[in-house]
Amino acid sequence: MHDDPWTALSLRLGRFGRAAALDSAMPPEDFQRTALYNDLMRQAGDDTGRCLGVAPPPGREGVMLAVHRAADDAAFTAQDERRLDEVYGHVRRVVALRRSLAVERARGARLQNLVDQSGEAILHLDRNLRVVAISAAAERLLEKRDGIFLRDRRLVLPVNIETELRAAIAAIIDRTVRARTALLCPRPSGRRAYRLRLLPAGFDGDAGVLLRIDDPDVTPSPDWQVALRGVYGLSAMEADLASRLLADHSLDEIAAQRGVTRETLRTQLKSLFHKTGVTRQSSLVRLLATFPAAFDGGAPRD
Repeated sequence: MHDDPWTALSLRLGRFGRAAALDSAMPPEDFQRTALYNDLMRQAGDDTGRCLGVAPPPGREGVMLAVHRAADDAAFTAQDERRLDEVYGHVRRVVALRRSLAVERARGARLQNLVDQSGEAILHLDRNLRVVAISAAAERLLEKRDGIFLRDRRLVLPVNIETELRAAIAAIIDRTVRARTALLCPRPSGRRAYRLRLLPAGFDGDAGVLLRIDDPDVTPSPDWQVALRGVYGLSAMEADLASRLLADHSLDEIAAQRGVTRETLRTQLKSLFHKTGVTRQSSLVRLLATFPAAFDGGAPRD
C-alpha cells in the first residue's frame, strides 16, 4: 500500500487541493501492471482501473479523497473533477468540524476532571433547573435525596425553596441588579440545611448559572488531614484538632473525646495559630473551611 501508484502520480503531477482525473495520465492497462493491483486488488476479483482523486500538499495535514471506477468504465471527465471538488469542500468542512468537536470534548473532559478533583458539589444549571453539567461530588450528594435530588436531569427541591431558587437564577441570568446569590435548603433528615450558592456560569446570559451545594454536616476526610499537615507542617494531633474544630466541636468536647485536658488542647491550638498564621479560633476555622477538598461528601460529622 505504500507503493500506491496513484499517490506517486499525484506527487509527480503536482496538482494538490483540487481534483485530478489520474486515469488520463495512467491508463487502466498501465495501472493493472502495478504491484498494488496484482498483489491486492486482483486477488479479490477487483477490476478497478481508473482513479479520480484530490490530495493535500505534501507535508500538510489534510484529507485525501479518491473515487475509483472499473477499467472498462468510461474515463473521468472535467465535469467529474468539478463535482469531486464540490464534495471535497464539504468533506473538509465536516472533518474540520469533527476535529474542533474533539478538541472541545477533550477540553471539557479536562475541566470536568478539575471540578471532580476539587471535591466540590457543583452543578451547571439553566433557568429551568436542567443540569448542563455536574461534578462527581454533587452526584454523590444528590443520591442521598435528602431534600434535594435529580429527576430526569432536573433539580428537584422543596416547593418554596425551588421557587426561590428559580427566581434567583432568573435574576442572575437576566442581570438583575439585586439578584439573590445564596439560600438554605432544609433537609427531611433533620440535619443542618444545605447551603446553596449561585454564580453566573459566564458572561453570556444564556450560559446559565453555577450552583454550589455545601453540606455543613460532613466530616473532613483523612486525606484532607494529610494534605493539611503537608501544607502547614502540622503534627497528627494538631491536624486532628483542626478537623474537629472545623466540625464545630468546642475545646471542652474535643478534650472529652480525646481524653486530654483542655490546657493540652490550648497548647496545640496556639501551635496551630502560629503555623497557619492566624491569631483567633474563628479565623482558623475560616481558613480551614477554604482548604481544598475538605470533605468526603458522605460521612456525617460526629
